[in-house]
Amino acid sequence: MSLLGELKRRFDDLRLERTSGGTTAARPRERKSRRPAPTGEAVRPAVPVELNGVQRNAFLAVVEALQDHTDVVPASAEVGRKLADDGVPLPEALDGLHAAYNAVHGTEPAYDAIRALSQSWSESSLTYLHSLSCEDPLTGLASMAHLRSRLNELYREADLVGTPVSSTHALVMVEAPPPAGGTNVDRELRLVDIAECLRIVYCGGEVLGRIGFTRGAALVARTDSLPEHVETVRALITSWRHEDGEDAPDDDLDDYPVPRVWIEGLPSSVEWAGRLLDELSR
Repeated sequence: MSLLGELKRRFDDLRLERTSGGTTAARPRERKSRRPAPTGEAVRPAVPVELNGVQRNAFLAVVEALQDHTDVVPASAEVGRKLADDGVPLPEALDGLHAAYNAVHGTEPAYDAIRALSQSWSESSLTYLHSLSCEDPLTGLASMAHLRSRLNELYREADLVGTPVSSTHALVMVEAPPPAGGTNVDRELRLVDIAECLRIVYCGGEVLGRIGFTRGAALVARTDSLPEHVETVRALITSWRHEDGEDAPDDDLDDYPVPRVWIEGLPSSVEWAGRLLDELSR
């Protein structure tokens, strides 16, 4: 070692001794502990067992990419897709990415990693939402949201042609509550009956929707045959009530409420039409 190097070493030792209040005896050991590990023997930091509520396995690829100093974007994108498929909210997924970066490097996530995770999470979520049907899988009746959407279209068309919806369309309502003391399954079965009755009478593309727990509706055009169609629906649902009551003790139909079928007129504005649906769903 040169004279200049030896003086520098002694100066550093003296400064350490004065600032720490100890001796220089521990200096050699400290220097030894700071030596870089031999090539191929670098010890990776342990992967946390849990990263802010997200299981470690989900972020294992991200952690490995960070430890290997490789591109973390593909791993982040894959994590985003997987967590979206598992139903993990985006904020929780981003918390997990932050925890992975903090565990390995003690830093905030890189912008590219955040963008990759968020984009893949959003794409996977949208794919799932687009695959959802607007129909109830059991009854085949359209959802309230779909019924509202169709009503909105009718009111927009009416504004263009100048003909009020109240004079061109109506709702045919059917209510068939389950028998007294019935379960949720009984209620759903009654809705299946409602759907079948409406589907038999209205098979020309009318919107058949579910409104509330015990009601179904058909959004139909006001024609001369509307009253006849309503009576057909009433006759069908009433006859099915009698068939259901045949198995009851002493053919007692009191436990089977009488179905209601009626024509519900539509209001003059789309805002009031939405309120009407809310009232009918109660």
